[in-house]
Amino acid sequence: MKKIITAMGNENLNSILRKENNIEISANDILYKEGIIEILEQNSNIDYIILNNLLLGELSINELINNIIKINKNIKIILILEKHDKQLENDLYNIGIYKIIFDNETLISEVIKTINKSDNNLIEKNINIKNSIIEKKVKNETNENNNIKNKFKKILNLTEQRNNNKIIKLIYYCYKILKYKKLGKHYPKIICITGPNGVGKSIVSVNLAKINIYSKNKILLVDFELNNNSISTILGAKKHPLNKSEDILENVIKINKKIDLIRGDFLLNSENKIDSLKINKIKNNYDLIIFDLSQLAFKEVIKNLINISDCNIFISDTNFLEISKSISLLNIFINDYKINKDRFIVLFNKYNSESIGLKLLNKIFMEFKILGYLKFNKNYNKLINKNKKNFSSERKIKREYLNINKKIYN
Repeated sequence: MKKIITAMGNENLNSILRKENNIEISANDILYKEGIIEILEQNSNIDYIILNNLLLGELSINELINNIIKINKNIKIILILEKHDKQLENDLYNIGIYKIIFDNETLISEVIKTINKSDNNLIEKNINIKNSIIEKKVKNETNENNNIKNKFKKILNLTEQRNNNKIIKLIYYCYKILKYKKLGKHYPKIICITGPNGVGKSIVSVNLAKINIYSKNKILLVDFELNNNSISTILGAKKHPLNKSEDILENVIKINKKIDLIRGDFLLNSENKIDSLKINKIKNNYDLIIFDLSQLAFKEVIKNLINISDCNIFISDTNFLEISKSISLLNIFINDYKINKDRFIVLFNKYNSESIGLKLLNKIFMEFKILGYLKFNKNYNKLINKNKKNFSSERKIKREYLNINKKIYN
């Protein structure tokens, strides 16, 4: 007898499944995502869960699946989608979905067929999908390696021609790639910068983007500080277009050859929620995305952005007043927004001789991973006031961000 729960917002499916001889329905149809977790915590001995992607609730589909698997790693999740989306399907299979079915008139019969079917075929299908994803990653890494090899071959050819200027440029190119990019390793694709107002989130966001131009081809800065547009000011960028284009890529502002900028509200839909299609589009078009996140943004927006990010850097100042604000905001994220505290790494900013000692700072934030600290530097005023798009002349600042960036990617 296979124990099943349904979360379809459709009691009809639940009723039909109850009539099957080899199926035991363990609860009424669940109407919201958080209700699934509540049921499984009471009874984790469930074989299948049939889940509708459009089910109500604050959890994202990835969060929900991860939470389900944490409670019961053997449970088989059957997910109902409205329409085909190859990339989404591959991602879902990769994180542990057992079967995807599309919402149409054959839904109920397809569900029953899937439950009664031997598991071997589906397991083999999941393995093949995962293998294809791995092969794609390996192919990309191989192409990157070949690119560097070709550059070195060109260096050897130029050496025979004694073209010293071109040799030096190519060696520098290869050195930067090899130094800042360990090929074959998964790197954070999305970095989210959070923290109280006034701690320097925008400066950190801009400088992280600048320091990554050595290893990333395309970088997107997303400014959620909508009231201040701090990043635009720092970079001396032109104003964003008043009329949003339906194509998200047409809304970006070019800062230089590698860095683009866009307002955060351009990624929201008409209900002021994160538009997953727009997020997927920028993920496919950029090597690194940095969100400069305002604490004034909508709760759901903050929660979603933090959860989809590969790295969440929480910025804190280093005096008692600002630390109190940081602790309060972290408590809101963890207790009210239900975000796992392990998703945050803390970076201390504006550190100077009058700051609280590092030992005490580490003790105050002992529950969190510490990324490091950035010293207070009066030259930031010069960089901002002169709209300098390159801080290579400020060696101390550059060196600090190289160290921070190295820790992020190690």
